[in-house]
Amino acid sequence: MNLRPIGPGDDRLPTARRRDTPVPSAQGAPVHRAEPLGLGGTRLRDACWEALSPKVRALLEQRAGSTLAWFASDDPSDADGRPMAVVFGESALCIARPRLNADHRPVYTLSSYRLGPIRHRDVDHRPPPAHPRAGAAGPGHGGAPAGPVGLSAAARGVLGNLPEKAQTLLQSPFSDSPVSFHDWYYQGYDHHLEVFVLVLAGARDLTLAAGSKIVPAGHSDATAHWALRCYRAPVVGRVGA
Repeated sequence: MNLRPIGPGDDRLPTARRRDTPVPSAQGAPVHRAEPLGLGGTRLRDACWEALSPKVRALLEQRAGSTLAWFASDDPSDADGRPMAVVFGESALCIARPRLNADHRPVYTLSSYRLGPIRHRDVDHRPPPAHPRAGAAGPGHGGAPAGPVGLSAAARGVLGNLPEKAQTLLQSPFSDSPVSFHDWYYQGYDHHLEVFVLVLAGARDLTLAAGSKIVPAGHSDATAHWALRCYRAPVVGRVGA
């Protein structure tokens, strides 16, 4: 089993980035070029979750409400290798990050986006073998929008792996409002990502996609099958950094 967790705003990818010029979709949100979803050898999310203290886990679950999606991964910025975690629930998106306090003692900081009513749409993408996704190949169109302000090149590369419909659902609330937080996580094998989560959040809206990816026999990444649930909710308040 392999995984590739990446922290917020982390621009590291397993191969050199291609040009970030996206292909515009019919709905107006850009369709990005796919970057390879590299798989590494760090701990899986269950092991990282168990490495958190019971108090931190309880606070995340309490503040988030009934859990809809979550992940935990090793935080590359922490010298002691402690994990971070994200829990998306019916009340909030909550984030726990390892830090050192003023006395240089290891602690966790918790922040959250408090949410209004959550809506969702399912994306069941099953193209035939010879029908690549719009964002998987082909030259970009000159003058196309680069996507929401605040979206890193790495995030655009991950988004580019998703079906066009999912990319549109995730980005459309941020056409006139910047993204202030983004993160993603996936684990599994090259032909089967058992877990995939990507979240975008700003001052007014939050979107998140959760699901899985399978590359059936005779297919490639360009024609992978995705089963995703795409969530959208208004942000009604922030707590913490």
